[in-house]
Formats: sequence, C-alpha cells, structure tokens
Amino acid sequence: MLQAVAVALLATSLMLGAQRAHATDPAQAPATTEPDPGLPQPSNAARDRLDRARDSVVQIRGFFGDSQADAFHGSGFAASTDGLIVTNYHVVSAAVLYPKQYRLEFLAPNGANGKLSVHAVDVEHDLAVVKAESYAPTPIRIRTQIPVKGERAYSIGFPLDLGLTITEGVANGLVENTLEQRIHYSGAMNGGMSGGPALDNAGAVYGVNVSVITARQLVSFVVPAKHIAALLATAQKQLDMNSARELVAAQLNSHQAALFASIPAKLATEPSSGYLLPAKIAPSVECNSDGSADAGKPLRVEAIGCGAHVGVFVEDGLETGDLRFQHRVLETDKLHPLQFTEQLNRVVEAIGWAGSSKHVAPFACTTKIVALHGFDARVSTCVRQYRMFASLFDIGVTVVSLNEPRRAIVSNLNLRGVAFESGMDFVRRYVGAMQWNP
Repeated sequence: MLQAVAVALLATSLMLGAQRAHATDPAQAPATTEPDPGLPQPSNAARDRLDRARDSVVQIRGFFGDSQADAFHGSGFAASTDGLIVTNYHVVSAAVLYPKQYRLEFLAPNGANGKLSVHAVDVEHDLAVVKAESYAPTPIRIRTQIPVKGERAYSIGFPLDLGLTITEGVANGLVENTLEQRIHYSGAMNGGMSGGPALDNAGAVYGVNVSVITARQLVSFVVPAKHIAALLATAQKQLDMNSARELVAAQLNSHQAALFASIPAKLATEPSSGYLLPAKIAPSVECNSDGSADAGKPLRVEAIGCGAHVGVFVEDGLETGDLRFQHRVLETDKLHPLQFTEQLNRVVEAIGWAGSSKHVAPFACTTKIVALHGFDARVSTCVRQYRMFASLFDIGVTVVSLNEPRRAIVSNLNLRGVAFESGMDFVRRYVGAMQWNP
C-alpha cells in the first residue's frame, strides 16, 4: 500500500500554483558535458503527447492590482469548445477570495493572451473552471476511468516560468485510505504545473496535476478526471464574485461533515503505559510513535502522533477540515512527584496552536477537572472562529491525567476549520474514549 497519508505526516505537501523561477548564479552552475551516447533517447511518445496537447494548454497568471508583474501562476487546459478551461482551485484562489485585488489572465504557447473569468470552483477536489475572453483552444478528450497501476502517464504544464514542459512517468492508481481522491503519479512535477493535464498513453486527460511531496523522489499527485464533468455542468455562467466566499464556505462545511462521518461512533483505542488512548480511529488516520529509550534518563517520554491530513487548501497559509492529535506518556522512577509535576507542566506549556491572526480570531479557553474512565484529568478546551468563514472554528483540547504521582498522559487534539457542534461532539467522544486500565 502506498501509505501516502503516512508520508504526509513526515513531509510538507507543496501546492504547485504560485511559484516563481529564480536566476541561477552562473558561478555555481554545473559545467556542461557532451551527451553520453549510451543514454536512452528522449521519448517519442512524450514528444507526440506534447505536440498534440500544445494548442489546448495555457498558462494561468494572476496579478495584484494594476501590476504587470505576475503574483502567481499555474496551468490549465481546454475542456470544452466554448473556451472553458480546467485548472486547480488553489491556482486561482486569491482571485476567488479577493476579486477586487487580483485579476487573472492567460498566456497560450502560440502567444495569444487575454483575460480570464472564474466560472466554477470545487474546493474539496481542488478544481476550478475559468473562461478565456475571445479565445477557445481545442479541448482535450477526458477519460473518467482511473488508470491501472503501471500504466504509462504524462504531465504537462508551465513549471517555474520555464515554458511549456512535459514529464513522463507511471500512474500508480488511487492513493489508499484517504478521504479525498488522488492518483499517485511517479513522475516529476514542479511549481507552476498545477492545473495542467495529466495524460494517459493515448493522450486523454485522466486527471489534473495538483501537488507533490517535497524531499521525496517522484511522488506526485493528480486529481481524477471523473470530477471534471460535474464541475463543467455548473460553469455555463460566470461565477458571481460577490457570493464566491459563501460558495467556498458551503463546500468547506461539506468537507468537514464528510470527515466526521468517516469516523466510527466508537473510537478505536490502544494501550500505553496503563492508559487506553484514541489511535487509528478511521482508515484515513495514520499514527506514528517515538520516545526516549535511554533508561538512565530521569524522565521517560513516549509520543504517539496521529493525523488524518485531509485539510482543504483555502488560500496560502490556510487549510481547513483537518484532524490531528498527539499523546505523550511521561514516567519516572527517579524524580520526586513535585519535580515530575514541574516537568509535566513544561510539556503542557510547550503546546502551541498554529494559525495567523489574518485568518482566525484569538482563542477563548476553559479548563475543568473531569472524571474519566478510571482517572481524573484536567481538560482545557480552546475555541476560535474564522474571520472569513463564520461557520468554521478551530478547536484545541489538552487532557492531562491526575491519577498517578510519577506517571501522566498529555493528550492534545487539534481540529482545524470545523463546525462548532460537530467539532465539540467529536471532542466529547475523544476525551470519553480515554481509560485507565493498568
């Protein structure tokens, strides 16, 4: 199994839309060499796919205000005969959320250029449809079937302002155990290729370039083309930009509801030093463990980190609809209970909650002593509201056990961008699942 979600716990997903090329220092550039006659020749199939798709692909560029220097760019491809172009939502998100500040334009390989208008967005699947003004490139045939593992595949786009580019690789089927659908593409992608077409061996679009995991070799992802048709059906009219935020909010609410619906009512737990704690609570949740193995240290710590990593990109610096939690079990046979309590409090104080004041209001917190299954715990609950989406909240919970003088758990739960009622319902289930079971 690919276990891409587990990989995501260790690496940062790179959204490929708003990237710029940087000049290379000539003094640091590698020396050129004569081609090795033993190397394989460039793929004729890749050349053919690029030639056939060239007139259907455009670069999508975003500009701030009246500036002539682009603020971000990505790729897109024609999906209908009337100028509708498919891309990623994250490529055009700034123009969707801040339409008075950003404008969109296209640049075609043949030099044609002009304005773009947004006609539809699918935030959950990271798709959007835009329309070119007075330009209707030839659409590419769309294939809705998922390629089988091992099928030859290609991705086309405009990476790093380097011009139209094609990469060749292999489609590896749907990523398993994820809430959203992604196809694993074993081929190179770089910033700027987002929204470009992912092609099968016959030149049909089987998906849309979306992201890559950094610091890994050829681990890229594609949104399945099966989601394109439904979005095109809603794209006949230009999107009312005055209500675009409300549309995005509704889609974010739908996503977080699906996240909670995917989690069984009774949360799965696993034992740790006498406690039963929530662990792999759903197929989309992956867990990893770590700890200090040095028996000579006065304080032993075991950490278990779990995450669904299904957050939806809203704009740079903001994802919603994600769920993560971590348990730390602390034990000592050398420290006095007062010394142990001091160390425990340091662990609790080090817990932080990410988030920009641009996106979220300050936390409001409450702390209570709660009787759980077999032990008492100090439970702190913090809630903050999103500034742009009033129906969404971040909820942070920290649970500290109080039953043992030299052993304790510190468990913190982080819900990002969820509805208040469904989020608090999950908090009650999460805390209620904990048990003391020595």
